[in-house]
Amino acid sequence: MGKQGLGARLEFVVLAGALAIFAMLVGWWSVFARRLITQHENVSRDLLALTMKDDPQGLTDALAALDARSERLLWMIGGESGTFLVALALCVVVLVVISRRRQQAKEQMERMLQFTSHELKTPIAGVRALLQSLQLGAIPEARRGELMKHGLAECDRLDHLAETVLAYQRAVSRPDARARVAESAKALVEEVLEHRVRTFGQENLTVVSLEDAQVRVDRDAVRVVLENLLDNARKYGGGKVELHGTRASAHFTIEVRDYGQGFDRQDAEAIFRPFERAEKKGVTHGSGLGLSLARELARGMGGELSAFSEGKGQGARFRFALPYAEGARG
Repeated sequence: MGKQGLGARLEFVVLAGALAIFAMLVGWWSVFARRLITQHENVSRDLLALTMKDDPQGLTDALAALDARSERLLWMIGGESGTFLVALALCVVVLVVISRRRQQAKEQMERMLQFTSHELKTPIAGVRALLQSLQLGAIPEARRGELMKHGLAECDRLDHLAETVLAYQRAVSRPDARARVAESAKALVEEVLEHRVRTFGQENLTVVSLEDAQVRVDRDAVRVVLENLLDNARKYGGGKVELHGTRASAHFTIEVRDYGQGFDRQDAEAIFRPFERAEKKGVTHGSGLGLSLARELARGMGGELSAFSEGKGQGARFRFALPYAEGARG
């Protein structure tokens, strides 16, 4: 277990210990107060019996009043103790929720930093190698134009990554209720495709079908998910990628299909686990964190992201399901 896991557990242990002490103190105070009331009642009964022994009716009335007063005090002590315990329980719930959200935010930030650093390595390495070669004069004049074009493409890739990271950050930093609004599914897809044309030029991507429907989503989150799926297909899709956008009964479905390396059926869930590709040699799709983050965003909108493949060498399909807006169900 890492230091972070121990730290998180230690926080809960300290919290549980403090709350247990408070609960014990409340219980002790309640028992002590009830005992004092009972003792006071017994002493009062003895005094009344001594002072009013010649007035039986007055003694009966006084004892009845004493019993009523003692009962009211006992109910008051019980009510105060119960109220305090309910307040303590609410505090526990609030503190646990706050602690979990803080831990989730921390893990989210760590995954984001890991994803960004992982994706930055390749284009930075390419640009550095090009600059070093130019500095050493190792590139023939005839190839400089071609390599400079390649360097600019790597810069475009860095710019594309930066925009994707910013979109992801906007998507996860806003409450879902505020971020999810009605949008045109077709317009969202076309906007992403136009951005990719400006960044990467014409890709070997065929839009087989693209229906339209109003979906209730976060625009930035949709963009991040689609960018991840299309980047993934561009890397491992075997040079041919298809996109389908169709209305289904429960969701609007965007499917990205490639004809590349594919994966074993039993690995359909494994590719969504962080850094699974690096740990499992049989899994080629995914960039370590990209698909994991994409699924997290899809589910955060009330949608889903699933992967399918008939096996290695059979290509892969990624199905992105989006929730319909009110009254737009297919």
